[in-house]
Amino acid sequence: MIHVYRRHDVHPLSMLIITFTYIFVVASFHSYAFIEMMPLSLYPITMIVFYRLSIRHIKNILLASLPFITAIGVSQLFFIDERISFFHWHIEAGWLAFTTLVIKNTLAILAATVLFLTIPIEQLAGALLSLRIPRLLVIQLLLTYRYIFLFLEEAKRLRQAYMLRAPHHRAMKLSVWGSLVGHLLLRTFERAERVYEAMTLRGFSIQRMHIKIKRWTTKEMIYTFVIIGLFIAYRLVVI
Repeated sequence: MIHVYRRHDVHPLSMLIITFTYIFVVASFHSYAFIEMMPLSLYPITMIVFYRLSIRHIKNILLASLPFITAIGVSQLFFIDERISFFHWHIEAGWLAFTTLVIKNTLAILAATVLFLTIPIEQLAGALLSLRIPRLLVIQLLLTYRYIFLFLEEAKRLRQAYMLRAPHHRAMKLSVWGSLVGHLLLRTFERAERVYEAMTLRGFSIQRMHIKIKRWTTKEMIYTFVIIGLFIAYRLVVI
């Protein structure tokens, strides 16, 4: 499970709106806005320092997402074939677009990571409901979040079983990946069904599932609008 760090209570709806606004602003910059986006890194860095989040935990998340970010960014090297002037140097535009895309994705992942590390998933579900998101969709997201950890737990058990049967192998061979993934999915589905049956026997019902919605105070509204106003103002100034 993800450990949630708490220092000061921030309304989940405020954090949710601020995070989505931040990601939208970051994504709105053009493909060569390498320098313009650097000041936006102050937000996730400030939140990490303020909440004293684990640098190692955040580093592991970034390293896990790095292959996907790199794979997406590499496409810029093939589709952009021009040279531009950058601080009196003439460089390939593809490399600048690649760097900008990596920074965009890194900042977005940092903001999302801060959100999930500071606000419990149940409170985020309540924030989504307060935004009039359909209840069925919110519960689906909540249960999917829970089942992700079942999937990871089964994957850990499967890897441990493989290493016990092949102690001389440092890693799993590529030739067995297909069958292992198939077994992993089947075991995860079976366990998910058992968990759902246990929940049903204990009286679980989507209609009666209670999700607490915290009251959004005027002070929290002002704080939220000030922060997103700063993001939008910076974006409008830097065009």
